[in-house]
This record gives sequence, C-alpha cells and structure tokens, in this order.
Amino acid sequence: MNRLGRWIKERITLPFYFSLAVFCIFLITVVITGVLFFLAHVTGLLNEEIAQDGTVLPIIILISCILIGTTISGIASRKMVKSIREFIEATNRLAGGDFSTRLYLTSPPEYRILSENFNRMAEELGGIEILRSDFVNNFSHEFKTPIVSIKGFAEVLKYDDLPKEERDEYLDIVIAESARLASLASNVLELSKIETQTILTDKQRYNVGEQIRQCVLLLAAKMEKKHLALNVNIQDYEMSGNKELLNQVWLNLLDNAIKFTPEHGAIEINMKRTAERLEIAVRDSGSGIVPEAIPKIFDKFYQADTSHSTAGNGLGLTIVKQIINLHGGTIACSSAPAQGTVFTVSLPTGA
Repeated sequence: MNRLGRWIKERITLPFYFSLAVFCIFLITVVITGVLFFLAHVTGLLNEEIAQDGTVLPIIILISCILIGTTISGIASRKMVKSIREFIEATNRLAGGDFSTRLYLTSPPEYRILSENFNRMAEELGGIEILRSDFVNNFSHEFKTPIVSIKGFAEVLKYDDLPKEERDEYLDIVIAESARLASLASNVLELSKIETQTILTDKQRYNVGEQIRQCVLLLAAKMEKKHLALNVNIQDYEMSGNKELLNQVWLNLLDNAIKFTPEHGAIEINMKRTAERLEIAVRDSGSGIVPEAIPKIFDKFYQADTSHSTAGNGLGLTIVKQIINLHGGTIACSSAPAQGTVFTVSLPTGA
C-alpha cells in the first residue's frame, strides 16, 4: 500500500495538481451555491416571483458564485503557495550567507526535484565558501611568514658590527625567503590560469618517455646531493598532450620524491601501458603519509609536514591534479608511515 501511495505521488505532477485544484474549486462553488439556493427556497427567502424572473435569478447566481468562488480560491491558494513561500524564504536565507539552509518539499515531483537541486546548490556554495576562507587564511599565512622573516633579518643586517659569517648567513636566509615568495607568487598565478582553463590547448604528439628522462637529468644534482639511488623503468612512447603542462607534472612529482626521501634513499619511476591508458608511477622511500592526510594532499596550501621544515608552499600537487584533470586523466596516492609514497598518474592514450 505504501509503495502504491509513493507511485501515485510520483505520477501526480504540478499541472495535474493545478487542474485538480481548479476542478475542486469549481465543484465546491457549484455545490455550495446549490445548497444555499435550496435552503433559501425551503425557508421561503427565494419566492416564486424571483425564481420566475429571467434577470434577477441569474444575477443572484452569478454574484453568489463569484463571492463563494473567490473565498474558496483565497483559502486554497494559501495552501498551494505555501511551498513557494518556503522556497522564497530559503533563497533569501541562502542569499544572506546561511549555507546550512535546506528544503524538504516532497510533492509534487517538481517540488521534490527543486528541493534536491536547491540543497545540492546550497551544499556546493557552502563548500566553496569554506575553500575560499581556507584559501585566504592559508595564502595570508604563506605570504606573511617570509615577509616577516625578510624584515627581521634586514633589520639585523643594518648593524655595522655584525660578523661577516653571520651577515652572510642572514643574507642567504633573505635570498631563500625571497625565492620562496617568488615561487609562491608564480604558483598562485599558474594555478589561477590552469583553474580557469576548461579546454586543453596547445596539444601535440611527443615522446613522454624522453620528457621524463629529461626531467630526471634536470634534478640529477639534487639527487646526487642526497646520494639517492634511482631506478627508472621508462620506455619511449608518443602521446598527445600539452607538453609544457605535463613537464610541470613530472618535475613536481620528482621534486617531491627527492624532497621527502632521506639521504641514501631510493626513488623509482615506472611506466605501464595498456590499450587505453598510460600509467606512470613515482615511488620514494621516504617516511610516508599518514592515512588521514592522504585525502587532503591535493588541497591548496595543504602540507602534510605541519612543521613546514621542508621547502614548499602546498600548491605543487594542486597544480599537478589540475593539469592531469585537463588531460582527462587521474592521479592517485598510495602511502603508509615508514613505507614511502607512490603517486600514480593515469592518462588516456588517445588524449
């Protein structure tokens, strides 16, 4: 019975509701008018002269129908527009910044769909507001920290009696913090440009295996400095994509692997091809990432290293994910504490 009731509710659409309402108003008006005239005739209020008059009776019937119909329509419309008022109030609250507002209209089906879409929109807007707030807070923190550091060391450098060793050390810190600011500004601009891009442009066919080998050569000095072992299993393979953007992907992933791998550790790069996908995995032997941090690593400014002891501003992986998404691919992270980390990029071979 409940299932039948739900089926009937789903089939009774808004036009049917309005048609039924008009019919009911008309029917009730006719019934009430008829009952009133019958009572008037029984009580003698409607005499034979009025009943036989061809002008007065129609006018009385018309006025009675208008008055009764208007009254019933007014009462019925309050019920019918109640849902619309709820929707208007909800949109006003949402426009006022209350993103927790939700609608729970169940019938007719059009109102239920309206509620579902409204709730989804409110949820998305709430998420965007949280992201915006987090972005502003994190961006302010990341910008403020090096600026305060530069200001502090610049003030110390004004002292004439400062030993040369300390002066050189402070100057190196100022240079490093300036480079950090420049990197942050460049990454924010790059991310902004990529986020506004919906269609992949400047696509070309090129050898992705050779591109990765060139990225390894660019970072070879960093690996040698930490005495890292490198195992590369890459084949030549031509694919279609934006060469410049994908170059950023490999450089970011390799640089991260070097950054989080301890001295005398190992880095491994593997390529696997299938009929429809190209998978490239970058593995390091670092300290790994705790499970609760993995879902957040692609968020803007998020850094799993909460001590900020490693260089970076938490935008590299965000940029990587955006570029991979533009190419119609996916990126996944697999990690566990003390077991290293693997980033696997999967790209469509027909891209």
